[in-house]
Amino acid sequence: MSRFSGQDDVVIGTPVANRPRSELESLIGFFVNTLALRIRPQGGLSVAALLEQVKTVMLAAHAHQDLPFEQVVEALQPPRSLAHSPIFQVMLALNNTPGGGEFSLPELSLEPLQAPHTTAQFDLSLALVEADGGLIGSLEYASDLFERATIERMAGHLQVLLEGMVADDQQSVGELPLLSCEQRRQVLESFNDTAAAYPADTLIHQLFE
Repeated sequence: MSRFSGQDDVVIGTPVANRPRSELESLIGFFVNTLALRIRPQGGLSVAALLEQVKTVMLAAHAHQDLPFEQVVEALQPPRSLAHSPIFQVMLALNNTPGGGEFSLPELSLEPLQAPHTTAQFDLSLALVEADGGLIGSLEYASDLFERATIERMAGHLQVLLEGMVADDQQSVGELPLLSCEQRRQVLESFNDTAAAYPADTLIHQLFE
């Protein structure tokens, strides 16, 4: 988000199970809370340093995960608007529940049912699920702010960015690539291919006479 927005002070939200003690793990009920994570990915920061910063922020946030998000909003008193959620407008969620949260009951056959989703809660949400030793992601976005083609490009940029981070964790965050080879060629060559024929023996003011 820092690279897309040009800002080096970014706040994103992430849900947390909020079951820090073992005696809470088997209880039935909705314990989920939302954490607001403030990240400052200055351009000169290395990938390794950024990851260490994120780790520190995450650990500090998890240490206070039982503080309801509503109380955080009440304490900060940010400007409120019906157009967007307070404090952050981008959500990152990781579902690492073993077995995808599936369960079984005697003499019953159960299967997950996906409810239709027609309204985006945030401007942009990235949901990740652990599967087969990797991650599967889905993007949800506010269609009055983004077009589908824009989100697809952003997903491609994220892939290129992650590949750059894995390739060299000492590289500066501000120098990580965003464009694919084809997009780079399009920007540098196709968009700049503006050559056109013109009368070389005519002065510019004569073209308007």
